[in-house]
Amino acid sequence: MVTRLLDRFSFFERLIHWIVGITFVVLLLTGLAFSHPSLFWLTTVLGGGPSARVLHPWVGAIFSIGMCFMILIWIKDMFLDDGDRRWLGAVRHYAMRETDKVPPAGKYNAGQKMFFWFQAMFGILHLASGVPLWFPTGFDAVVLQWMRVIHYVVTLGGGALLVVHVYLGTVAYPGTARAMIDGTVTARWARHHHPRWHEEQTRS
Repeated sequence: MVTRLLDRFSFFERLIHWIVGITFVVLLLTGLAFSHPSLFWLTTVLGGGPSARVLHPWVGAIFSIGMCFMILIWIKDMFLDDGDRRWLGAVRHYAMRETDKVPPAGKYNAGQKMFFWFQAMFGILHLASGVPLWFPTGFDAVVLQWMRVIHYVVTLGGGALLVVHVYLGTVAYPGTARAMIDGTVTARWARHHHPRWHEEQTRS
């Protein structure tokens, strides 16, 4: 039996997703390394402390550009509608995999939309706090101290969301990750996880 595949993400969407994801992992590792001496060994992923310090802000610039593209690409699909609010009301059933008690989702469920907004907010805060730290001579010590705190907190928040994101896309819901590898999902996967979107894709 031939498995029907549905196109979910274009090559450009996948490219932007991987650029943001990979650069964030590099930033997370080097940022944690700079946060405490016991974690400094993490800089070895970029060839040691000096090179990591040089690359960290430049990788951050690439991350910020990628985030801008990501927001522009997906923002139109990320506003909550009535169905999403009902989905959020049944999120405990989603967590327990009681799918028959969860309102049907469109291309993105409400959890994915909330993830988008949190990551967009964290991305903006990363940029806003990172620029003063990159060019400290234009700011006084109090401002720089607050920027360090904000940068650190949003990094931890973004890191926690990344762990959840990877877990949900791989272990919790098999078949999800392939959408960001070859851009497709099976019709069965779509029907199970995003019924409204599956119906739209198979209507003709």
